[in-house]
Amino acid sequence: MADDDLQKAIEASLAESQAADEAQAIEASIMESDKVQEKQAIQMSLAEAKGPSAEHLAQLSAQEQDRLTIDQMNNILTSITDSQPMVGEKQGIASTLTEEYVNNPMKGFLNGIQILDSKYIAMRRVRKDGNCFYRGFLYRYLEALVSAQLEFTKHHTTSTEYSTTTNSEYRVPELIRIRTIVEESKSKLLSVGYEASAMDMFWEMFLELLDEVPTLDLQTLHTKMNDEKGISPHVVWFCRALSATQIKINVDRFAPFIMDEFGNVDVDQFCRTQVEPVNHECEQVQIIALTEMLQIPVAIEYLDASGATSCLVFPESAQPTVKLLYRPGHYDILYDQ
Repeated sequence: MADDDLQKAIEASLAESQAADEAQAIEASIMESDKVQEKQAIQMSLAEAKGPSAEHLAQLSAQEQDRLTIDQMNNILTSITDSQPMVGEKQGIASTLTEEYVNNPMKGFLNGIQILDSKYIAMRRVRKDGNCFYRGFLYRYLEALVSAQLEFTKHHTTSTEYSTTTNSEYRVPELIRIRTIVEESKSKLLSVGYEASAMDMFWEMFLELLDEVPTLDLQTLHTKMNDEKGISPHVVWFCRALSATQIKINVDRFAPFIMDEFGNVDVDQFCRTQVEPVNHECEQVQIIALTEMLQIPVAIEYLDASGATSCLVFPESAQPTVKLLYRPGHYDILYDQ
């Protein structure tokens, strides 16, 4: 599984610069956080699979039950990887979601779908593997960036000023801005305790992707962001590192929110267990941190059983290009009318 390869790369890099006991703590936290994330899916899997009986489970030690849970969880993640693209094609909202909720006893979902369908022209499904916010956020931003660059290139290649230049020699202002932020992020990563040996590969891949933007079209970007063995998993994970860094830089501001949500945990522990692990779901703290670090606002539409929808924008009053749909435990991409 591609995420396994990425996680091994992350753990190997971190191991070079951290003490053995910290590495063990990270490994344990990854397993623990993954168990929480996949709890409902595991329960469904137990009901459907030809697994051990309840009596058999009761006879197992806690460690044996944990091992069984991890194995089943890995099987579920493998199934998700095999059946869902990282990012799907554009689809109509009502035509995509109605079938999923038509038999749901909570009819509020169907009402909310109709509201969304009147407000947005399309959506893209994002793989349900715990990375959906980071992947959806990054994909939609890069898609908008490539579109802006294509328009910029089209305009300037018709002018005398740029008639002797190549496409890669001029860039849309937003590309210059975001590349500067990412380039300067390395010093911030190092300032909060990450080692260059652990971060360089991810940081460099992100910069390489941005440098490719002047030569990309939308289909090529889509292909890149769906490549299991390519750059996509690495740049998605780097968004986790950026989010964690912003949290660590602003401990005094984020710590109260973390304690309210997760109890008496310090910021470093929170980042190790809730932000850095691959396949771990994203909460509001991580969203705020990432949008602040990259200075890319995001709007999130919430769909639940209430029958109404609500939209939160981070930061407030911004005009976001990136718009995501949140349903319990999952994010997809939305497109304006």
